[in-house]
Amino acid sequence: MNRVVITGAGTINALGHSVSETFTAMQDGRCGIGPLEFRDVDRLDIKIGGQIRGFEAERRFNRQQMTLYDRFTQFTLIAMKEAIAQSGLEFSGELAAKSGVILGTAGGGVGTWDANYRSVYEDGKNRVHPFVVPKLMNNAAASHVSMDYNLKGPAFTVSTACASSNHAMALAFQMVRSGLAPAMVTGGSESMLCFGGVKA
Repeated sequence: MNRVVITGAGTINALGHSVSETFTAMQDGRCGIGPLEFRDVDRLDIKIGGQIRGFEAERRFNRQQMTLYDRFTQFTLIAMKEAIAQSGLEFSGELAAKSGVILGTAGGGVGTWDANYRSVYEDGKNRVHPFVVPKLMNNAAASHVSMDYNLKGPAFTVSTACASSNHAMALAFQMVRSGLAPAMVTGGSESMLCFGGVKA
């Protein structure tokens, strides 16, 4: 059995846009729960939640990326960039060939589902963008991480409700410990805070 170590961490959440911001917010006793801000929130009974504030996707991703990335994928890529940079790992050669990514998500591209259901059922449109399925599928974030970081080993998503990320991390741990992979990128992402997500 191989020894397993965590070499880097990354996050974007309701308390901060990085690990250091999050730790500072927790030390200061700040609360990440507040009024929700999105379309038709006034129609909801629940109007508070742990929404990520001050996040402007357009400042982090180009126009082409925005057509491919649901919000949960955007959050994943931001967190993974921080974690991989902190690790100091460079995925090339044999390391890239055998390393992989296992992520967890329960909802996947709920925001994309919500926007396109509105387009079809509320606005009466008969077509949606051709990239809707690659954008909303639960394995979208894992796929983009594997492509962006040249990870050619196992790349998949675990979807087991609220335990998704824990199961993903446990599987990544087992892969490294058993020698199936020298390194694994792992974690999870959700972006359920839209009208349809909260209503459900």
